[in-house]
Amino acid sequence: MIASARAAAAPAGWPRRVVPELLDELAPDDPRALRSRRDLRVVNSIMGHAALLARALDAVVTTSPPRLVELGAGDGTVLLRLAKRRARRWPKAHVTLVDTQPTVTPATLAALRELGWTVEVTAADALEWLEQSRPDRETLVLANLFVHHFEGERLARLLAGVAAKAAAFVCCEPRRARLALLGSHLLWAIGCNDVTRHDAVVSVHAGFRDHELTAEWVRAAGRGWNTDGTPAGAFSHLFIARRAR
Repeated sequence: MIASARAAAAPAGWPRRVVPELLDELAPDDPRALRSRRDLRVVNSIMGHAALLARALDAVVTTSPPRLVELGAGDGTVLLRLAKRRARRWPKAHVTLVDTQPTVTPATLAALRELGWTVEVTAADALEWLEQSRPDRETLVLANLFVHHFEGERLARLLAGVAAKAAAFVCCEPRRARLALLGSHLLWAIGCNDVTRHDAVVSVHAGFRDHELTAEWVRAAGRGWNTDGTPAGAFSHLFIARRAR
């Protein structure tokens, strides 16, 4: 068990490397983008991110109904899976889905509303939205495979913007580890296209490990928070920040 854990760990000299991902550069209706988003629904299911986010939110939801904001929400399918798990526990939740190019289908919106949740879709850059929206100490912000796109000053702006906006922040990101990198190179085996295969490898190199994201949060948001960054599942890094009471 110890040997396996060491084999899956990232080398000490493996720094984060953030480069553009192909899906972000394609038009939403490009056939390769449409196929890649289908691939990502499968990948997210394999990684179990909806369940990871739901359990993490259990620890930070203190009001009912909760007010949730998802940054980089994409097609909203991860949020829908989360909602199906928690609709009975959190009836009448209000959700804002923020993305530069939201691709939420009418069917996904209808499914969320059928669960009793109120949904608002906002086409906006996440940094600009955070800086322009009013603070709300009851809001819970979440993100799935989104924060790893940021580094340096932009990452600091993102985290500071979330801290100014919300009572808590939860995100699931790629883990920068050998096992995750191996998995990213094997996505051809489940039929993923070239965009997904490229972006998966890039995402692992841009991912987080150990206390990296916690340190970035403390620098950007200050010390009035309880934080926890930990490996989750086989390939992911889960981060939770909750305002200290």
